[in-house]
Amino acid sequence: MWGSAWALVVLVVVGFSVRAPVKDWWLAREACGGKLPRGDLETVRPTGMRLGAERESFDEDLGQYHCVLTNDEDKVVVAVDAYLGGADREKELSFAGSSYPPHAVLPGGLPGFEAQNSLVYLMPECPRGGKGPAGERRRLLVGTWTYFAQSREEKAAMLRLAVRMTNEVTEKLGCGGEPLPAPKDGAVPDTGRYVPRAEAKGTACDALATTRVPAEGRDGEVRIAIADGGVVGRCTLRAPKKAGDDAYRSGTRPGRPLVELTSWRGDWGTNLREMGSGPDPLPMKEGAAWRPALTEYRAWAVARCDGENAGFAAHWGYDYPYREAGEKYEPPTAAERKERRVLLREYVTAFAKDQVQRGNCMGLQLP
Repeated sequence: MWGSAWALVVLVVVGFSVRAPVKDWWLAREACGGKLPRGDLETVRPTGMRLGAERESFDEDLGQYHCVLTNDEDKVVVAVDAYLGGADREKELSFAGSSYPPHAVLPGGLPGFEAQNSLVYLMPECPRGGKGPAGERRRLLVGTWTYFAQSREEKAAMLRLAVRMTNEVTEKLGCGGEPLPAPKDGAVPDTGRYVPRAEAKGTACDALATTRVPAEGRDGEVRIAIADGGVVGRCTLRAPKKAGDDAYRSGTRPGRPLVELTSWRGDWGTNLREMGSGPDPLPMKEGAAWRPALTEYRAWAVARCDGENAGFAAHWGYDYPYREAGEKYEPPTAAERKERRVLLREYVTAFAKDQVQRGNCMGLQLP
């Protein structure tokens, strides 16, 4: 009896040991329509991780595609979500645009950026997708998430995988046009660089070096995160580090953000808000041309670049002006509110003029 029971246990163990690798192989082969590049998939999943399940859906009428591959603990290994239009696309863009994009800019002129947590957004044009309400060209939004990608090798595989899947989805939706170029070997998203404010002169963030800035930022640093072909870019002026700041102790970044300059290209929907830019969304009104705008929180200029809408924004850091612990809040006076508008207009004017000169742009409108 004991012999029979032991034989049964052995058979179960052997069966599982054979079945598990077969299931793993099958999931890797079939996930996302069998289009995931195997080598890159192996790179972005931790060694020894077992795959657990895959799901895929495609709605040609809605212009949506989704697939996800999870491990045996139901954690995402790779997920791809694509939207050509509609409320779901607006919701995704609102989420992506409100989280301080770009976390990293993409190399090789790729039209997209990396958000935090290894999520790559690509927005290729979709010539056969028709025109938007204002006659703008359609852009497909494809988000590719590789949760476990951390090292440089994994980030390079993540980027290749995102481009590959974006091209597959673009073809599946019948967008037409040229496929996105594969990244160069070893190319990874770039989180940008910090330079002393004076050294930002002549760069894409020149405006923060050549205009008046708050006193606490005169000797600060500028983060430059703008790339050719990118659909969103950012320049951030930060105050110098202070000995008591967490950032100073960690040594990972400069001090508090004071001024943010951002550039936006393409249709971003109607509900995009950036922290620090005030209570109103950026003025990307659907169905009408973008218009310049100015408040004490945010300035906004517009142009047409390569035949599509482009916007340039300036706003304060997310908690500017700062108060020390225990300091009582005093609302700004009318003179202070006016000065803030004046400064924001100066920032966005200098930034937008420089960006227009760098790109194939026309019709600049300033606030």
